Amino acid sequence: MTKRKNSPQKNLQAITTANELIKKDLNNITESEFRIIVIKLIAGLENSIQDSRESIATEIKGLRNSQQELKNALNEMQNKIETTTARIEEAEERIGELDDKIIEKEEAEKRRDRIQEYEGKIRELSDTLKRNNIRIIGIPEEEERGKGAEGVREEIIAENFPELGKEKGIEIQEAQRTPFRRNVNRSSARHIIVKLAKYKDKEKTLKAARGKRALTYKGRPIRLVTDLSFETWQARKNWHEIFRVLDRKNMQPRILYPASLSFRIEGEIKVFPNKN
Repeated sequence: MTKRKNSPQKNLQAITTANELIKKDLNNITESEFRIIVIKLIAGLENSIQDSRESIATEIKGLRNSQQELKNALNEMQNKIETTTARIEEAEERIGELDDKIIEKEEAEKRRDRIQEYEGKIRELSDTLKRNNIRIIGIPEEEERGKGAEGVREEIIAENFPELGKEKGIEIQEAQRTPFRRNVNRSSARHIIVKLAKYKDKEKTLKAARGKRALTYKGRPIRLVTDLSFETWQARKNWHEIFRVLDRKNMQPRILYPASLSFRIEGEIKVFPNKN
């Protein structure tokens, strides 16, 4: 803002007129001279007043301009504040959405963990109930007619393990076909499940089966395996690569029931639980 100053010439005139009036001896001054001096003084005062008015008007105009600039600056600042506030609100909304998604994900993971825990307990219970079972694979559907699944099991023992058949005290609780085929896309016969009274008799039978290169029933190739849930079979399968490596290094690997891996290292037996 520029402050306008009074004209030096006009100020000088007013001062000169005032000095003339002071220096004059008012007793010796004529009326005509007095009037001239007063007129000059009034004219100088009018000029000073006019200059002051112009200066004040200029200052007022400058103040108004400054006020408008300040108002514009405040409006601009207000607009920036509103824009920033809108962005903050948008960011908070996005953060809220992310928080909701994180909570949903955590809850889904907790539900999944609980489901997996329940499935694991059900699988463990199922495997526990099947602990004494042997699954016989490869027997045609019609073979047990007239003699039952237990009779088929006795024929298998007689054909493949005659020495085992001579042992007394091996008690069979039940023997029956599985209600469904394991692979519905194949027309293979349903498996026979034999439940023994004692776990040691099951292990003795499977050990004898592992000792033979091939098992047969009336010349047909068959297999005897432990009866496990599909998930436990998958867990056992996951150990195969590691099992082969340990076996090549003569570390005596074994798959423990239901799906743990054991091996010997530096004379000490290590056991690793189910990989699933």
